[in-house]
Amino acid sequence: MDKLCEKVISVSDLCLAYGNFKVLNQVSFDVTKGSCTIIMGGSGCGKSTLLKSLIGLLKPKAGHIYIEESDLWHASNSEKQNLLRKFGVLFQGGALWSSLNILENLALPLQTHTSLSEQEIKELAYYKLSLVGLSGFETFYPSEISGGMRKRAGIARAMILDPSIIFLDEPSAGLDPVNARRLDDLIIELKQSLGVTFVVVTHELASIFEIGDHSIFLDSRTKSIIAKGSPSNLLQNCESSEVQSFLKREG
Repeated sequence: MDKLCEKVISVSDLCLAYGNFKVLNQVSFDVTKGSCTIIMGGSGCGKSTLLKSLIGLLKPKAGHIYIEESDLWHASNSEKQNLLRKFGVLFQGGALWSSLNILENLALPLQTHTSLSEQEIKELAYYKLSLVGLSGFETFYPSEISGGMRKRAGIARAMILDPSIIFLDEPSAGLDPVNARRLDDLIIELKQSLGVTFVVVTHELASIFEIGDHSIFLDSRTKSIIAKGSPSNLLQNCESSEVQSFLKREG
């Protein structure tokens, strides 16, 4: 199979709910290696709920999530942990430990999950911070750097265990346009230089068109996907009035 078309995530007939409240029904889509897939839609459509299931936090009511060829939610505990090791996650606020400096935030996963020496951990953390443009800020605490820098530090930590897939939840939320663009540029650079696969939940139009190779549009009324394709193709060709309104910011 052509690596450019290799599926690293396949979601099949996924149904998600909180108790008896159904959030999503019969959701199916694929994520290809080295691509950036955007999960988009209006408020309350289930974007964050879908992300929770993809990263192993919310068990589906039905359906399957395949990571490469392994079924995430039907694997043994040890198999599931191995699959989750392929993931890096950036939550909305960055989720950095406020009591640890940036270097210590990156070191913590390495100390927990590897047998690397302290010197090796330090060198790797310095390298990851250099990749996101934060060299020189290793000893700063999260409260001492800007929101955009915290997001970049969060991406560095998400990358620290060399995941093949990185999930980003509203990475541009709360950022000014300049820092949001810098973050988009960073995502593109990491995708192109390291071959990282990204799955991004966002409603920011500039980011959607800048970083998205593929996208799915979730609809709160039908609780399903009503459009798939590159954002630019959906803008030009999708006949759904809801998708058009979202992508053109109408209504």
